[in-house]
Amino acid sequence: MTKTPTSINGSSTFISIVSIAAGFLAAIIAGSFLSGAIELTTIEIFPIFFPILICAVGIVLGVIAYRLSKRKLAVAGIAVNAVVLLLPLTFIVVEW
Repeated sequence: MTKTPTSINGSSTFISIVSIAAGFLAAIIAGSFLSGAIELTTIEIFPIFFPILICAVGIVLGVIAYRLSKRKLAVAGIAVNAVVLLLPLTFIVVEW
């Protein structure tokens, strides 16, 4: 059994935390839009497509962290971003 260097484990943990933070940031933006705190007339299409972009980046970061070292934190980052990605997509499907 080979040990993974600690620098890679540290990088993987940092990337996983950034991935989770991206998911929560996207959730805040999407949630504030869906709750009515941000109106569509104020900021055109930003609250719908920006969370999709953030979640896509978060999923990529989660996959990179998972490939570096298979940690549960990376899987959590992928899962959070995947769930939050469904919020704006569901809104787009329901509204249009």
